[in-house]
This record gives sequence, structure tokens and C-alpha cells, in this order.
Amino acid sequence: MPQSTTTPTLNVSSPSPKQEENKNTGANNVKRLPKSTSFKDLIKKDSTASEPIQAYELNKTKDENPFSQEDLVRCWNLYAEKLEKQAHLKNTMLNCQPVLKENYQFEVSVHNPVQKDELASCCIELLQVLRTQLKNSNIQILIRIDETNEKKLAYTSTEKYEHLNNINPLLDKLRDEFDLTID
Repeated sequence: MPQSTTTPTLNVSSPSPKQEENKNTGANNVKRLPKSTSFKDLIKKDSTASEPIQAYELNKTKDENPFSQEDLVRCWNLYAEKLEKQAHLKNTMLNCQPVLKENYQFEVSVHNPVQKDELASCCIELLQVLRTQLKNSNIQILIRIDETNEKKLAYTSTEKYEHLNNINPLLDKLRDEFDLTID
């Protein structure tokens, strides 16, 4: 079955006399930008604006209501429970509770860099919610990776036995009664 092929064509037409007239009289005035613009020029234009540029503030009022560790944890857990679609972030927040420090700062110790990145990615929204609920605009978060949380894996038979013996000391008595050895 032969396929028909069409070649694309480009229609080029010359401008009409009316378009030429508008072009010459300036009816289609288009504001032309300079061919090159420096950063200094842009800064000058912005600094001459009538309204000063201000950083975006999450909370316009300067609330400074004191709050307790329990209040912080309650608001933290309420926010975490609302995260239905972000299961990893929800689990991180529920497993890594905040600890209130001085000057309305709190610290969250996470287990690995992935959890730190997840928590940092939602940090702005989280702080906005906490600042609103706790009525304190000075709340700040510190996220750190807990170095002591490394899992120590038991590879050899002796290490496995010692680990199990730490969990249940009666294992040593059982080994002695049945004259068992560790291979």
C-alpha cells in the first residue's frame, strides 16, 4: 500500500502597503531593550523604585509567646499525622522527635542524610505551621545526623552470640548446661 507523502511548504508574503505605512509611522511602537544590560543598571533601576525591597516574612507580627517541650512535640506530631502522601517524611518526623533548646530553637536528630534532606525540604512549611500554632515567630530548627545511631552488625559467630547474650543473659546458662561451643 503506497503511502502518500507531502512536502512541507513555507508561505512567505511581502508586507502589505498598510503594514509598511504603520512600520514607517511608528504605529507599532515596541519598547526596545538595550542590546546589553549590566547588573549595575539593573540595581540602579531597582533602587529607584518607590517601594523598598524587603525580605519575605512568614509572620508579619513579632509574636514571642513562650512554649514548652510538650507543646512543641504535640504540634510536631499533629503536622506529621497530616502527611499522608509523604510516608517517609511522616515516619521520620514521628521517629525523630524535636528537643527544645534555648532561644526558641529546637533540634531534631535524624538517623541518616536522606532523612535530613527530607526534613530540610519541608522545613519552611513546617516552621510556618509551628510559628502559627505556637504563636512565636522566633522558632528555628536545627537538623543533625545522630552519629551514635550506627547499627553494629554481628558478622562472626562470636559476635552474634555476644549480641544475643546481651539481650538474654540466660543464654550463657543454657550453653553451659548443654556443653555447647561457639564455632
